[in-house]
Amino acid sequence: MTETPCVKCFGTLGVGSRMKIFEYLRKKGKSTVNGIVEFVSLTQPTISYHLKEMKMAGLLESDKSGKEVFYSIKRMCPSRNGECVLNKVKLS
Repeated sequence: MTETPCVKCFGTLGVGSRMKIFEYLRKKGKSTVNGIVEFVSLTQPTISYHLKEMKMAGLLESDKSGKEVFYSIKRMCPSRNGECVLNKVKLS
């Protein structure tokens, strides 16, 4: 059985901390791990783990500038050609 598009992304965001990170990045645009740590109030290794999982699911992209890595939400769907449906979801 093949996975329907979006299942992996929605499953990844089923973890409360990841949803908080996603909401933060939607509002902020992009951020470093340290910026996310301040907002979510989790340790740096925990945030880094969540960011890795979110990036592997295709939700995030990263840009390195010097020693800093900036994370942002990927606008295009990793499963199909087109904009990600999560970009249309209204957050509170």
